[in-house]
Amino acid sequence: MSRKLFKAKRKAFRVGPLPADLINKALGTELETADVWVSKACHGHIADDHPEDYQVVMANIIDILRSPTYAGQDTHNPRGFYLVRRIELPVREREFALVAIALELSVHGTYNVKSAYTIKQQDVDSRRLKGALKVLF
Repeated sequence: MSRKLFKAKRKAFRVGPLPADLINKALGTELETADVWVSKACHGHIADDHPEDYQVVMANIIDILRSPTYAGQDTHNPRGFYLVRRIELPVREREFALVAIALELSVHGTYNVKSAYTIKQQDVDSRRLKGALKVLF
């Protein structure tokens, strides 16, 4: 008897409003206040490409968006930015979660999450030293 692999159906969902003023001040961008969404495809990407991070990212994504500790932008990805926040993890070496978001509004007038995963303290420190990650106040 052959078995079919079950692949969970993942839905798009609204994360909440982007804290545009805070991010604009830190990064010098001109983002508009709009909602942030995770598309069906991105939801699948996070689950399939970052399976070890999926549960913790999904449990914290609203808090990461509402109260990020850092905002950043890499020179090799000028079409996006990311928000980072320390998260509570049971005995893991990765202490922060990063949510990557498209810089431009979609045709629906929303910002789209492109990816989300956990990162280490050393990654945060390295990005801060390079000037790619700014503390939000």
